[in-house]
Amino acid sequence: MSAVLAQVSRRGLLSRNKHSHSADNELPPVCRSGSLSAGRYEDLAVVCDRRVWRRPGEGRIWRHIFALLSLVLTFNDRAGAVDPVLAPTGTLRAAYIVANLAQARLDAGTGAITGVVADLTRELARRAGVPVTITPLPTAAAVLEAVRTGSADIGFVAPNPERTGVVLYSQTYMLVQQSALVRTDSPLHSVRELDRPGQIIGINTDDSVGVWLRERLTAARLRATPDYTLRDAVQWLQDGTVVAFAGGRQRLISGTQNVRGLRLLDDNFYGVPQTIAVQLDRTDRLQLVNAALDDLRANGFLADAVARGSVEGLTVAPVVTPSR
Repeated sequence: MSAVLAQVSRRGLLSRNKHSHSADNELPPVCRSGSLSAGRYEDLAVVCDRRVWRRPGEGRIWRHIFALLSLVLTFNDRAGAVDPVLAPTGTLRAAYIVANLAQARLDAGTGAITGVVADLTRELARRAGVPVTITPLPTAAAVLEAVRTGSADIGFVAPNPERTGVVLYSQTYMLVQQSALVRTDSPLHSVRELDRPGQIIGINTDDSVGVWLRERLTAARLRATPDYTLRDAVQWLQDGTVVAFAGGRQRLISGTQNVRGLRLLDDNFYGVPQTIAVQLDRTDRLQLVNAALDDLRANGFLADAVARGSVEGLTVAPVVTPSR
């Protein structure tokens, strides 16, 4: 503000003159009757001193000056604005699972993140008028911890019974279909053929499909690995340790595209619900996120984001009507 006034002064618009004792009606309106607010506009006090006010004929110039000062104040206010609900630090901080290609893709060369998660996060930030950071983390547990401790404002994860009570989950916005890899020469052709005595199915530790299978298998057994690169999965399938390896369709396809002798079953176990997690005490943030998801589903943004991602096995989650 002072810099603006200094610039005006240098142009000779705030110079003294012989008419320095003119009446109140010769002063700009903002200066009359004590209308100048204390504190915020104290830099304008020099304008209202009769010793610096020039002849009334210069009123148009003054109107331009005060319009400019008002614009500067408005710009400064917006520049310092934050959304205390969605982004209390002034930046919307999101986290997602880097190995989950259904959520997003990280370009190792440029660091660029694309996909549904990236589109959603940037749209939420745009609506809030704040910048955004998106952090890829190794596991769902790491994403949940980031949200729980407040180092991330929102996290993209699938809710399951083992993750209850850690964070709050939004409505489901997307489903990621889960299937299984088998050897090309395997007699298995459907996920319905996997739950048989003596058969072992491979899964990744902390993967939602593993939780789902553990609750439903009656005859087959599970073997878990923390290796999300799928090296263990390939090795186990090739040496016969497991008859199938379960996971998201896109992740299984992308992780084994250069491996011969494997194929993906045509059908799916189920669609893993994808949600946005927030801290347990941020019900206000959860309401904001849910309202935005309703709008983004209705206006087609979600469908466009899913289509743009070109990911195998992704669908927009249907609207769920609350039970009465």
